[in-house]
Amino acid sequence: MSDNTESRLDRLEALAAEILAGLQETQKGLQETRAIANSNAKSIEALSNSITESKKQWERDRRGLYQLMGQLTRSMSDFYDVQSDFYNRFDQIEARQARMTEILDRLLPPEE
Repeated sequence: MSDNTESRLDRLEALAAEILAGLQETQKGLQETRAIANSNAKSIEALSNSITESKKQWERDRRGLYQLMGQLTRSMSDFYDVQSDFYNRFDQIEARQARMTEILDRLLPPEE
């Protein structure tokens, strides 16, 4: 072979080695990118699961809050019923006392 042909072959080998090194570097970069993408996918999945669980917990808390509000409303209703009954009975006692006083005033003349 001539020097010119050898020189071309050497340049082609050097170029092929550079291309191969570049391809290897690109492959390493792609592997790193793939690893990062997989890590991000796992993080996104974990966040998604966390959000789903948070929503479920929020729904449970909301249901519990509504149940407590219902119980409070029933308790308040019961309280007002008892309070109303108390005042009605108090009014009845007052009316009886007024009638008794009136009867006593008629039966017993005022002292002079």
